[in-house]
Amino acid sequence: MKSVDIEFDSKRVLPGDTLSGRVVIKTDEAFDCNRVVLKAKSIERTEYGSGKHRSIDEECHMTRVFRISETTTIAEGTTTIPFSFQLPRGLPPTYRRFSNYIKHTVEGVVEVDWALDPKSTEEFHVLQKRPQYLSKDLGLETTPKSNEGLHIQSNGILRMDTGILVGFKVDDEKRMQRVRFDIIRWEHAKCRWHETSNYKTMRQTYYELEPDDWGRWKEIQFGDEWRFHLPFKSSLIRISYLLKVTYEIGLKLDPSIEIPLRFSDFESEKDVLDNIAIDLDLDDW
Repeated sequence: MKSVDIEFDSKRVLPGDTLSGRVVIKTDEAFDCNRVVLKAKSIERTEYGSGKHRSIDEECHMTRVFRISETTTIAEGTTTIPFSFQLPRGLPPTYRRFSNYIKHTVEGVVEVDWALDPKSTEEFHVLQKRPQYLSKDLGLETTPKSNEGLHIQSNGILRMDTGILVGFKVDDEKRMQRVRFDIIRWEHAKCRWHETSNYKTMRQTYYELEPDDWGRWKEIQFGDEWRFHLPFKSSLIRISYLLKVTYEIGLKLDPSIEIPLRFSDFESEKDVLDNIAIDLDLDDW
């Protein structure tokens, strides 16, 4: 036998979609096989510590075995066996960051008596469902949040097409430098009795303050064309986002204000999630 491969019609699917493809068997000569099975598995895994003190926690979200071919003779050349099955609606999205991940795989196994069973495993990617569309009538919050001369107004809604609108004002004319805006992703992970939090700045921009900006409300919009994970909560991993606005005045503890973020879909019905590159250290799907 030369090889066993798995080909998907599409590697990107939503929870509840049908995953389809084929197991491709290539061989130099005909042989008898007991059956060909397909094993679908979804594993969520977290780690804590290292070496002797490393802990591992796992949650299985899906494990299924399908018999896609009964006892038969596999002919010389290439044999293609199609498969198709529906995914559970509650599957968490594909995720990989730090030492934690959520991975979805399909394994094709050719069961034979005369050798170790030839097999092949391929990963497919579960995308996230679209967030709810939140009306654009929701403007800036009427009550600003303040901290040591920094004031901001925002409803905390990040729109996947246009980003988030933030109003801001600074009061101290003598210390004026610039204001930094960050969209921060927090990963909260549970591993047995341990809990960890890691963060990463996903988008960042600055506003350089001018003398006539003192005491005046300004607006900035950033974070457009969102191409990263959306917030989600699974068994071991939870992803959330916040807006952090920092008044940079050259001190070790620059005043800052944080606001939890909500996400809104496009106003149109255009399907945009196929264009989201869930950040798995890849440029795109």
